Amino acid sequence: MPSQLEGVSHLDRVEAENGNLGRMYAVGVMSFILFLSTLVGVPVLPRLSTELGADRTDIPMVVSSAVVTVVVLQFFTGVLADRYSRRTLILVSSLLGSATSLLCAVATHWSQLLILRIAGGAADAIAMPAILAITASLAEGRQGRFFGILRSSQGLSFVVGPMLGSAFSLVSLRTPFVVDGILSLAVFVVALFVMPGREAASPGHRLSPLRGLKRTFAERRVYLYLLLGVSGLFAFGILFSFVPAKAEVLGLESWQVGAILGFGALIYSVVSFFAGRLSDNVSRRMLVVVSEMAMLVAVAGLHVASGFALLVAFYGLFCVGEASVCLLSFAYAAKVFDKEQIGTSMGAFDSVMDLSLFAGPVLGALLYKTTGLTGPVFLLASLPAICALFAASLWLTLDAK
Repeated sequence: MPSQLEGVSHLDRVEAENGNLGRMYAVGVMSFILFLSTLVGVPVLPRLSTELGADRTDIPMVVSSAVVTVVVLQFFTGVLADRYSRRTLILVSSLLGSATSLLCAVATHWSQLLILRIAGGAADAIAMPAILAITASLAEGRQGRFFGILRSSQGLSFVVGPMLGSAFSLVSLRTPFVVDGILSLAVFVVALFVMPGREAASPGHRLSPLRGLKRTFAERRVYLYLLLGVSGLFAFGILFSFVPAKAEVLGLESWQVGAILGFGALIYSVVSFFAGRLSDNVSRRMLVVVSEMAMLVAVAGLHVASGFALLVAFYGLFCVGEASVCLLSFAYAAKVFDKEQIGTSMGAFDSVMDLSLFAGPVLGALLYKTTGLTGPVFLLASLPAICALFAASLWLTLDAK
């Protein structure tokens, strides 16, 4: 499909690109706030659920309900971003998210909290494909930079969100949900006044999710790009669980575990921003190969690390590689997806990648329970990266953009 910027003067092209970049930063702000609002309540959910009558088996459901809902529904909600105004979808999502968060602040039973968190996850499942579709539409040949801004904003929310939640929990266990509701309203305001009013991708688009998904995964290259993202998220899911467990075995303090994970999230955010810009000017295949190798070295280093400093260093190195491959998987995929169903494709692509985030810890826990050893678990974390390194070396294109 011809670029929207073809046939215009250089000055007009620069102005259009700068305008798209400005809108992309606005999208990044909205994405940051959306993820931030979801994470603010997480630190208080276990205790609040207990106070509202939940037992130990109920608490994991409450804590994970929003994220699981997003991953499952997003596989199908992307089609909405191909039919309706993307701004309208974000406005509806932010209002629904705000309402569910404020209602969490007055919930009287843990089951109410569970239902409201599921509804909040549904709100995010409506918004995220729209945000991904907007990012792909604005990129126009600069997918690396634009998706770098998006992933960086999301990564930063994982640093700030739990910190805010912990701070506001000192006021009361309900306060983080009030803050969550206010943040969602902030997204509504940003979308209302910053985003263009006409963001519908295709008014004549037929609502046929299954047909759209079939077309999305008919392109063989998509599976290679999925493998890149999965190689990072699968390993991250395992390491996010087993690095703290190893730190506990080594006798580290709780603040040190928090520092390791927080440092990794910060590295992810910073690297996403700069790697995205770099990937638009150099060989993306080279970046993928280097990043996959960095992850493999990091996983091996985490397995043998015997102290706080080494855990910080190797976990940071892993997050450098993970941020790069996840970002580049979206940059590659956005170029091959049909623009008329970009919302459907990006939503499904993101959903499948996120499923590996859950599969990794489950498989890792089963393997650890079976063997009683951490070595096989770290090897398991490396397997997708080994496959991705091999596949990228053979089949990934040489183009720089």
